[in-house]
Amino acid sequence: MIRVPGKGRFEMRLPDGAANPYLLQAALLAAGLDGIEQKIDPGKPLDINMYTDGHKVRDAKKLPLNLLDALRALDADRGLRNVIGEGLVAPYIQLKTAEWNAYCSHLSDWERTTTIDC
Repeated sequence: MIRVPGKGRFEMRLPDGAANPYLLQAALLAAGLDGIEQKIDPGKPLDINMYTDGHKVRDAKKLPLNLLDALRALDADRGLRNVIGEGLVAPYIQLKTAEWNAYCSHLSDWERTTTIDC
C-alpha cells in the first residue's frame, strides 16, 4: 500500500490517522530496514486503483480484520519486536488486549435490539 506518484516520491497509503505517530514511524522504519536486510522481494508493482480494482488482485496479502488479529500478528512478529523492543511491545499488547476485551464486553444498540428478547 505504497503509492509512487512520481520519481523520488512515495506515499504510505495504509496508516490510519488514529495511529500513534511515533509508533507508526518506528514500525515503518523497522519494516523497511528488515526488508532491506532480509532482501525481501516486494513483488511486482501494481499500477491500478486499489479502491476500485483491488478485488481483482490474486494472492494479495490480507490485513488483520480487527484489533485482536493485529495484536496476534504483532505478537508473532519477532523482527518487529526485536527492533521496537520487548519493553514496549509486551506492555502495548497487554494494554490493547485489555481494550479489545472491554470492547467485546460492551453490548451495542443492535445487540440489545435484536438479542435481548431471544
